Amino acid sequence: MRSLAALALTALNLFAQDQTSSQTTMGRVSFEVASIKPTADAGNHRPIRFSVSPSGQLTVANMPLYWLIANAYNVPFQSARLTGGPAWVQSETYDIQAVAPGMFTPGISAKEREARTRVMLRALLAERFGLVIRPEVREIPTYVMVAAKRGSKLEKAGIAEKDCPAQPQDSGLYCHHLDGGQGRGLHGPAVDMSDLALFAENWMDRSVIDETGITGLYKIETEGWGSISEPDKPSVFTVFEQSLGLKLEPRKSKVEILVIERVSRPSAN
Repeated sequence: MRSLAALALTALNLFAQDQTSSQTTMGRVSFEVASIKPTADAGNHRPIRFSVSPSGQLTVANMPLYWLIANAYNVPFQSARLTGGPAWVQSETYDIQAVAPGMFTPGISAKEREARTRVMLRALLAERFGLVIRPEVREIPTYVMVAAKRGSKLEKAGIAEKDCPAQPQDSGLYCHHLDGGQGRGLHGPAVDMSDLALFAENWMDRSVIDETGITGLYKIETEGWGSISEPDKPSVFTVFEQSLGLKLEPRKSKVEILVIERVSRPSAN
């Protein structure tokens, strides 16, 4: 079995390679123009917004910096995979307008659009917030998502990856996007298993690791589940197995943890 030290070194190398390969693939690695301001009316329950247009316009409204970092590094907003940093990172919210013409080339997949957005957002956070992230590998309690004994009950999505739209459609179709949560269920018209594990982790007490081996896009629709204090409602484990044919098995796994080593309030526009 490989030691944690060896795995940590591998994680650092892969982390660096991911940065380099993504930047090489996309060419542009930073926004041309970016305005970052603390949310003027924070605390008034204004909706949180994060969107990127096909033309390369990033719009963020009322979003905690912690959520921005989680988005940039593709980890759940509520997860043990992102740790560290001062308390204000979780409480202070920001509005951002940024532009990167030519950010997306015609014909790229929805996954590649998301990957390019994350690379650009990481560069923005490093430049304007002085963000420094240190990856390390830790062995932590997890839920491993696998197919149930009788097989999955997943319904194929009505769209292929190559046909995924760049923006949400009036019909509600948007690939790799889920809504819902505890009490509301999981709802996504075209998601893969990594999307499902990542989103579900926001309502779990452990990280969720996908080991289903299932590929492709699927339509996810489940009922809501209750908390431990709601025994009259089904548990998340029951919902996953009965609705999706998937099991969440408790294990200990070696997981990459992202540590916020340094961050500061943003530089002036």
